Amino acid sequence: MTGPIEDSNHNPSLSKPDLDVERSLLGAILADVFEALPLTMEAKLAPTDFFHAPHGEIYKMIISLYDSGKPVDVTSVNDGLRTKGVLASVGGASYVAELWDHFGVPGHVGYYAKLIIDRAMLRTILNITQDISLKCRSNPPSVVDVLDEAEAAIYKVRDDRSSSRLVAISTQMTSFFDKITDLRLHKGGITGQPTGYAHLDRLTGGFQKTDLIILGGRPGMGKTSLALNLAINVAIPSQREDKKDLPASPVVIFSLEMGTEQVLQRLLCQIGQHNLLELRTGRISDEEIGKLTSTASLLRNSPIFIDDTAAIRPLELRAKTRRLQSQLRNQGQQLGLVVVDYLQLMRPNGKHNNREQEISEISGSLKSLAKELDVPVLTLSQLKRADASEPSLSDLRESGAIEQDADIVFFVLRRELLKQDNPDLKGQAELQLKKHRNGPTGVVYMHFKQHCTSFLPATNFHPISS
Repeated sequence: MTGPIEDSNHNPSLSKPDLDVERSLLGAILADVFEALPLTMEAKLAPTDFFHAPHGEIYKMIISLYDSGKPVDVTSVNDGLRTKGVLASVGGASYVAELWDHFGVPGHVGYYAKLIIDRAMLRTILNITQDISLKCRSNPPSVVDVLDEAEAAIYKVRDDRSSSRLVAISTQMTSFFDKITDLRLHKGGITGQPTGYAHLDRLTGGFQKTDLIILGGRPGMGKTSLALNLAINVAIPSQREDKKDLPASPVVIFSLEMGTEQVLQRLLCQIGQHNLLELRTGRISDEEIGKLTSTASLLRNSPIFIDDTAAIRPLELRAKTRRLQSQLRNQGQQLGLVVVDYLQLMRPNGKHNNREQEISEISGSLKSLAKELDVPVLTLSQLKRADASEPSLSDLRESGAIEQDADIVFFVLRRELLKQDNPDLKGQAELQLKKHRNGPTGVVYMHFKQHCTSFLPATNFHPISS
């Protein structure tokens, strides 16, 4: 047999069993490409997964010929490798022919591919642990950074090998129809996470799992205050307008602009209707201290988590959220809402040519997080115009990717800030639902209490528009 037996740059203890499997797989593809190759592609087998590098080169040539509609056999593969100038380095024409002579069963290719992928993953994990080990020995500036990097690297190995989403309708219809029947029995009920605002829930059915929800607004309109109100309503059922009987759900708030102490001040004042300015300046009466103690007790027992890391990257946010989700599941709980305040303050994972590409990566990562963890993600976003006109989807900064990725986009508007000479507008607020991928749009009218920065339900609602 021509060609090297194993590559010296791999750990032999992880790779010696792979060579026969790799030969069997390549031979089976050469024997019946139409049956075998789709199975390897479905398994997401990549040329880099092969321990023996020449095998990866041969597999890459097979895929190239198949994609271009050319025949795939010993002759065409050898010709392609010869044209590319790598035939000799893979072992020569005789080695490719020998693969065909000793091929495995085409129908077993999926099994062969899984073995190869599993061994490749083990080698990748070994490399990751070696890299982390070196970082640990080099006195890294932050242990947390090393942990986050290690976690992100391990998760990436698994995510890159996520199973196929291709499913047969026949296997899904029973559970799907059961869900429809359940919805019919609870007509008008909440199908997602209750927001605590009855009219908003009627429009959306609650925040749905896997949804990316964008809350936009001009500076000073109260985006953060409304987001915190929503977080409170998810985590503390007694604070909701209705659906108080539905259970509390844990919430994690990523606050990129305010520190944890500032967020806690806001949450305390919103829950207990305390005066935020008096709390910050210490001008609190004895009576108010008693009320604050009661509010603090309620907040202390709520399942709300805060992370105030500035300029957090999507990978770090994802790793922290996954870790929290895992901890909650071990306690029999499920994360109910992720809040990010706000999108434009995040840093991308990689380098990009312009800001639009950076925002596109961040927005896409947040949508992927919502789908992966099966949880709604509420993300605040700045608007690019600061004039007095009503907000629109085009006002979202770097709006293309954000609007495309979002399932829901709504804007908070307080007209009293636009027309300060009109006292009748004091306290009036609107939540304008501008995009709803799976339902109607409309306006939810609210009342804003300035002293505690809290949004309360308004008494009268306008009809839904679609």
